Amino acid sequence: MGETGKEEYKIQSFDTETQKLLKTALKDPSNVDLDKVANVIVDQSLKDCVFSKEAGRICYTIIQAESKQVGQSIFRRSLLNRLQQEYKDREDLRNRSLQAWICYVTFICNIFDYLKVNNMPMMALVNPVYDCLFRLAQHDSLQKEEEVRRRVGCCRDPTVDCLVLQLHRIGEQLEKMNSQRMDELFSLLRDGFLLQEGLSSLSQLLLLEIIEFRAADWKMTDAAQKYYYSEVTD
Repeated sequence: MGETGKEEYKIQSFDTETQKLLKTALKDPSNVDLDKVANVIVDQSLKDCVFSKEAGRICYTIIQAESKQVGQSIFRRSLLNRLQQEYKDREDLRNRSLQAWICYVTFICNIFDYLKVNNMPMMALVNPVYDCLFRLAQHDSLQKEEEVRRRVGCCRDPTVDCLVLQLHRIGEQLEKMNSQRMDELFSLLRDGFLLQEGLSSLSQLLLLEIIEFRAADWKMTDAAQKYYYSEVTD
């Protein structure tokens, strides 16, 4: 299955009309309203955590297709404008819905990973991504999500899960763009690991794992893989 085929597979949850819109955008972007396409993708990403993990690849495919077809970047501009709008309202989003907030962080990190300029991450996204990760690592954020975990009887903390997953994915790239902010972020993570009362043992384990992962130059040794992930799956 080719790249476009993969993207089509990931849009099956949409209604027929929206699927048609996205399929056209992936193959022939000049024939659709790209502002509408950007809004559809962002809206779905805020509702669907699975889709938010894959949307970056879809956006990348549309941007590449538009560039080859017309040499423009209407879709990328629309996408970044919408991301900026959601970024400005991120605290309201977080207060309204934990799931939507986690989805947004996942989505913006996904976009950061896929959208490059001259093979480098987009500078415009560096600080917004850092700000989102910092918010996940704040004491009140960890405390709030721990309360949610206990209330719903879940053994996993969505905040810690999201934070660790995104750092595994883009941490090395982010550090190259601004190492000082990464130092500050990991200072927060160490505080969370050492000082956070009531944080689940699994969350503490994940925080320790990502701290050691960065200390090893963003690489996972075989011993660490066996230790941490046998613990997580037990």
